[in-house]
Amino acid sequence: MKKVFKTAVMTIGVLLFTAGTSWASTVIYEKVELFQTETVFTDMFEITDAGNYKATLTDFEFTAAMIETGMNVTTATESLGSLLAPGSFTFDAAPGEYYVSFFGFADASAPSLGQYGIEISQVVVPVPAAVWLFGSGLLGLIGIARRKKA
Repeated sequence: MKKVFKTAVMTIGVLLFTAGTSWASTVIYEKVELFQTETVFTDMFEITDAGNYKATLTDFEFTAAMIETGMNVTTATESLGSLLAPGSFTFDAAPGEYYVSFFGFADASAPSLGQYGIEISQVVVPVPAAVWLFGSGLLGLIGIARRKKA
């Protein structure tokens, strides 16, 4: 009985610890670039796991903020989201090929550079509180069973 109890407690402990651990987002696509006056591009990237993804566009304001900037994420046939200023949006994606398009304009009147960053990462879904409640209830039942046995 003691062996079964110890095994159950260890298993529940591992489950609760694993459920509470937060993993870092998986970066699918990333690009950081400096440019003098303007840039426009489209890149292809691949998603291998279905899920929820976050696309972020950052203006690093080096040496000054850009005049205009924008980003769009698409499949071959439809837009999944777009920005006309720094920020982020989320989208659902299935495995396949996707495209990110970017445009940006730095200040051409002054000798400054624009620096932007794009990151597309998979969103980590938090574990619901029900897992914590289930685990603590199960521990309580095991404790009651152990007291009755003793």
